[in-house]
Amino acid sequence: MTYIAALPDHLPSVLCGSIITVIVPAPNGCNLNCPFCYIDKRNEAARSLALAPHDYVAFIEQMSARENVSAICLQGYEPLLPESFSYTRAILEAGQRLNIPTSLVTNGTYLERWVDELAELQPAKITVSIDSADPAIHDKARGKIGAFEDAMGGLRRAAAHPALQPVLTVASILMPKKHERLHSMPVMVAELGIKHWVVTVLNDVGKEKIGGPIGDRRQTFADLVLLQREADRMGVDFVVDDEFGTLSRDDAERDIVDINALRIRRLAHPSGTFRLLPTGQCSMGIDILKEVGSQTPIWSPNEDAHDFVERMRQKRPSLTPVG
Repeated sequence: MTYIAALPDHLPSVLCGSIITVIVPAPNGCNLNCPFCYIDKRNEAARSLALAPHDYVAFIEQMSARENVSAICLQGYEPLLPESFSYTRAILEAGQRLNIPTSLVTNGTYLERWVDELAELQPAKITVSIDSADPAIHDKARGKIGAFEDAMGGLRRAAAHPALQPVLTVASILMPKKHERLHSMPVMVAELGIKHWVVTVLNDVGKEKIGGPIGDRRQTFADLVLLQREADRMGVDFVVDDEFGTLSRDDAERDIVDINALRIRRLAHPSGTFRLLPTGQCSMGIDILKEVGSQTPIWSPNEDAHDFVERMRQKRPSLTPVG
């Protein structure tokens, strides 16, 4: 799970306003089977669809009409599945019309199919998840043979398109004690002509409490420093995403002298982040690191989205509108 990976690097104000993350439904299920899937860990699988594409658009329009919405991010299941793309198209079109930077995170397996249409829809960023430059390792991590080649085919075609090449980013997950899986990533990214590589540390999802990074923190930072050096060597911009500031630097700094060389991005206002599911369930702020449950608020298209969000804020008085 990463929000910042989907946010445009060239917009410094993008971290200051509200961020709406929409989870695009996959009526037939995701085409991959990742054991670390955040959708599964948060219990977000839609047992019934409450929202249509125009409902997502209404939520975005109603929110942006009454407060600063800095960015919209489309995420899994998989926004480029053929049966999901009507949602993705509607949301990208809304972002264009409202002049809100709208981006997506994809596993890349259907990217090649939609290159021309995405070029017209002008997403602010397309982030493609690749977890190793070794096809066998990536395929195992994603639960499907051929996932790597499909994603690479999409990346190559997108990188060759002048409208999409500048907005491409590759994202990877750092697994505990498996940093070697990522050592060849900067070479691969550079060869594709892509400038940006984002790494997110594997996170746990809490059942009743907030989750956080998995693994020994000091070793994690040591691994990240090694990856930073490889990226620097290849001229690739390397970023560690830690949206909600759960990756503490306190222990790491005692042992890793050059930890400050890492570029770690965090949300300036985590409470201004909203995650809307196909069921209408909506999480806010750091609660996004908790499992969805019966207490998760549910938005109905019959209610104004901003009024709904204000009601959520009233239950947590410290969460005030952003921007």
